[in-house]
Amino acid sequence: MIFDLDLDRVRNRPGIKWERHGDDVLCAWVADMDLEVPEFITNAVIERINSGGLGYGFYDEPIPVLEAFRDRMRNAFDWRVEVSEIIRVHDVIQGLELVLDTLVPPGAGVVVQTPVYPPFYSSIEGVGRRWVANPLIERETGWSLDFEHLESVASQQDVSALLLCHPHNPSGFVMDKTDLAQVIEIADRHDLLVISDEIHCDLVYAPNEHLPTASISELAAQRTVTLIAATKTFNMAGLRMAFVHTASEKYLPSLQQIRPRMIGGINGLGQVATVAGWEHGDAWLSELVAGLDRNRHLLGELLNDYLPAVHYRLPEATYLAWLDCRELGLGDDPAEIFLAQNKVALSSGPDFGIEGLGHVRLNFATSPEMLQMIVERMAQVS
Repeated sequence: MIFDLDLDRVRNRPGIKWERHGDDVLCAWVADMDLEVPEFITNAVIERINSGGLGYGFYDEPIPVLEAFRDRMRNAFDWRVEVSEIIRVHDVIQGLELVLDTLVPPGAGVVVQTPVYPPFYSSIEGVGRRWVANPLIERETGWSLDFEHLESVASQQDVSALLLCHPHNPSGFVMDKTDLAQVIEIADRHDLLVISDEIHCDLVYAPNEHLPTASISELAAQRTVTLIAATKTFNMAGLRMAFVHTASEKYLPSLQQIRPRMIGGINGLGQVATVAGWEHGDAWLSELVAGLDRNRHLLGELLNDYLPAVHYRLPEATYLAWLDCRELGLGDDPAEIFLAQNKVALSSGPDFGIEGLGHVRLNFATSPEMLQMIVERMAQVS
């Protein structure tokens, strides 16, 4: 079972998640899973290394990762794409900044659904654009988009793009076809580019399902640029491999004019690992999602037992839990208190926007034993 983990090995693993805060801290912050990298990934990487294949790759004849992307999108999501529509990049955020810099006018507004993944803010600001908040609404039945407010901000003269986190981080909200169609209608009405970050697309819990934004209609295909990677799915973010895709007659020619050296030569090991994951990872992925599903429910039970004042809504996707800790009276940034008092590292809610005050994000992609240890420690807060 992939969730049967050696806790000492996990806690001594190299990398930012476990090395940043020291040996005595339990870490549930950055979006790396505690699971071992699947064997079919490590075997493919080791085989490449043993072959001596660490030299320069081809720009024009790459490892067949573009074909793997095409086949994966068709097989997993019934989304038909062409190899000629895909651009390889190092990671999703690099792809985002390239898209913003190429397709969005300097100083223009980019709408985001807040609270949202913190690098969205810094990337938009870093390329000289500005973000415009369209806060999500939490209803009795779950999270939803505020379409009335979206229409209002989309109509602003200097707003040029709409950036989706789909599935949404940190809420775990999954947009269905009706949601996506409404987004596209608004974008078309106001001539907006839609940028859809779909890195969590494989981590969706039934009965929800992931629909690529660009796949729902020809209009959506012409309005949308998609950012995607296999790295989140297979726990290999350090291998740096992602994709930018669009079939848009308006946007694709401009993106194809980005000079290859502005992107940089793409990591050969990342490409090999991506191909291996998409070609051999279905059974492992099924086990992964089933285990994460159990953990998201276990987290609810643990919070109910140990921290009943914390509000937690089961995420529809991702392995990230968005926890409302305001009733605990820990101030605007409870993550600071949990780290200082309880030696538990969580993601700081305010980093996700003003709606994150009094919140934390907890990564539950670990063993059930580790998850219980984390919540038990959190419960000792005073």
